[in-house]
Amino acid sequence: MSDDTLDGADRAIRTLGEDDYRAAADAYVLGAYGTFAGYEGFRRDMFADRTEAGTGICHLARAAVCGRIAGDEARARNHAVQGALVAADLRGRRDGVDAAACDELVGHCRAVVDDRDRASDAYDRAAAGYDAADPDDPGGATTRPLLQAGTDLLTHLSRPDDVAWDDIHGTGGDALARRVQFARSRLSEMVAARVEAGRLHAPRGSTEYGTDYRCPDCGANDVNYVADAVICLRCDTHIELRS
Repeated sequence: MSDDTLDGADRAIRTLGEDDYRAAADAYVLGAYGTFAGYEGFRRDMFADRTEAGTGICHLARAAVCGRIAGDEARARNHAVQGALVAADLRGRRDGVDAAACDELVGHCRAVVDDRDRASDAYDRAAAGYDAADPDDPGGATTRPLLQAGTDLLTHLSRPDDVAWDDIHGTGGDALARRVQFARSRLSEMVAARVEAGRLHAPRGSTEYGTDYRCPDCGANDVNYVADAVICLRCDTHIELRS
């Protein structure tokens, strides 16, 4: 399999390791569009019962972060606004926890371009929606695709700090309220740190420590298996491409 046949999101992850953030942004945009149409990920389109639209929306948020790192604030804002508009549109097709998750995703898209007032408004709506939905198992609700996509975005943008599920959700009993509070207080700052560092690390896939692999750049032997590649867990250098 060549890079040309990879899903857009996998191509974007590989491009992150090359520090070409304009190309990574473009690949994430294509990954978003493919996901909305049901051509990537689990092949469930935007309006499917278990939609993967949240992943597509978050790919647009990732594209915005890559655009900011590349110094292209105008395109970054365009990608973020696209994501927010898709989430707002999808909200009209959802109810309960999923509707609130759409508002949360609007907040994420606004937060990644530091549009804090609109992000805060969206997070207020999300918090109110989660409270009104009042699921029996708030922690379990976070595994719904729209919410899982948001969690994956937060953990990705946290790298190299690597926040975990319980950092975002606590013990689970008030998981939905906690995740909104976490995003409201941390997301803009995490993105600012990535922009200042000039790097968005690859998301974690499966990790392995003390392997027989050796990073040609930094010498580490801890690896991240993601995007059909072996990537150094420490510096994102490509060690082996498996396609």
